[in-house]
Amino acid sequence: MASRVKKPKLPHHAKCHIRTGDKVVLLTGPKSVRGKTGTVIKVFPREGRALVEGECAQYEIRHVKPNPQAGIEGGRVRRLRPIHVSNLALLDPTTGKPTRVRHERTEHGVVRVAKKSGYRFPSGRQV
Repeated sequence: MASRVKKPKLPHHAKCHIRTGDKVVLLTGPKSVRGKTGTVIKVFPREGRALVEGECAQYEIRHVKPNPQAGIEGGRVRRLRPIHVSNLALLDPTTGKPTRVRHERTEHGVVRVAKKSGYRFPSGRQV
């Protein structure tokens, strides 16, 4: 009989360098979308993925059965596919290029700062 091994769970506050509303650049993928930009719609930090819309959006096709009672029409449906955050880089507004970020503590909390230009990304919270 096989033993049951529990997979380690990620913490509830898994870290992620991007947030909802950020402009990002796709670093890897098909040549047609590599280097293109988009906006983050939603972040799934525990999975380490994000939904991105725009030029670099990734889609998957689902085959859906019709359900007249629910008003669902059958056929092929395109849905946004989450992209792993390691394949995304923040877009630095001052240089227009992808950048890495570091975190700095201020009196208002933690702020993300671009490595090369020193641009401070605004946090979503206002104090």
